[in-house]
Amino acid sequence: MSNDAAGGCAPDEEELMELTQTTMSERQRAYRANYRQRVAGWYNGLLHIAIIYVIGFTALYIYLSNLDAPSWAELATVPVTFLFCNFVEWWIHRYVMHRPSKNPVARAVYNRHTLQHHQFFTEHEMRFADHRDYRVTFFPPYALAAFTLMSIPGAIVLGWLFTANVSWLFITTTTSIYMIYEFMHFCCHVDDNWFVRNMPFINTNRRHHTAHHDQSIMMERNMNLTFPIMDWLFGTSDLNRGLIGTLFNGYSTKHVKTDMRKTARTPRAPGAAPQKAYAQPAE
Repeated sequence: MSNDAAGGCAPDEEELMELTQTTMSERQRAYRANYRQRVAGWYNGLLHIAIIYVIGFTALYIYLSNLDAPSWAELATVPVTFLFCNFVEWWIHRYVMHRPSKNPVARAVYNRHTLQHHQFFTEHEMRFADHRDYRVTFFPPYALAAFTLMSIPGAIVLGWLFTANVSWLFITTTTSIYMIYEFMHFCCHVDDNWFVRNMPFINTNRRHHTAHHDQSIMMERNMNLTFPIMDWLFGTSDLNRGLIGTLFNGYSTKHVKTDMRKTARTPRAPGAAPQKAYAQPAE
């Protein structure tokens, strides 16, 4: 589940697991094949998902078990925390995941997201070919543990300032948003089907995220992955619509802006020359 990749599949197996009906470029096809060769042979995408959600639901059970008849005022913690998380999601995606940095942690996040995920998936081909491709989309399971640890100080402060219920509701909401993020992102990369095509919010995010994978606008547009509230608020949505229209846009391209600034299509590593055909997965 980590970023370590070794003992990948044999080349003939790699060819068998690629999509056959696709409009991907040869550059994207080459990157996907190269990435898969470096994924550990023991990796299982279904197990990866199971570990994340077992950890997540176990944590939620613990948090909710500690609630003691929260009042309506205390329950207001949930929407406030939800909006806070939506902003953090937008900010990290825009200013960390798509901005090269000298900070080693931020640089690792940038490399994994911009130089790997955005070359494995483009607006021309967003789909997984096999469960082993989940590795390039889902965060490692330890990321949920790290995210929880980051939420604990805030929960402690809120418990001290207000009540224990506020503390537990805060960390319940942050963990829930993390799990929703992973699910929504997964839905953006599966084959088109009735559920993702018709489910509100999910259908909106599929179009929203596919547009974001256009490398000419990915640095500035469609940074939210759960609900594009902050994209609407800060003008980074590629749609010219109000909040409700943005949230429930679905697959429609009727309101896509026509005056968006385009940037270089090939991402760069910090201080590096333009990338060649593909970047290597982190060892």
